[in-house]
Amino acid sequence: MIIELSIIPIGVGTSLSKYVACVMKVIGASGLKYESHSMGTNIECGWDDIVPIIKKCHDELKKMGVERISTSLKISERTDKPYTMEGKMHSLEEKL
Repeated sequence: MIIELSIIPIGVGTSLSKYVACVMKVIGASGLKYESHSMGTNIECGWDDIVPIIKKCHDELKKMGVERISTSLKISERTDKPYTMEGKMHSLEEKL
């Protein structure tokens, strides 16, 4: 599966980089393959992987004093063939 994850602390001001860095450290420590972009992070993982990562991100943000968190999750799953971020982009590039 390819997951797109966006975790946004609410009520902490306009600069979010220290909170984003906290979330990125949790994702990086997971050992899963991921790519960050300006609006979130794509992660290659399974169902059993993603919920503990999201919970850990929330827990770490709460330790920083964040009282409200908005999390968006998109899931793209294929079962007919191997499915990776690189493979998806390669397919698109071939068509372009």
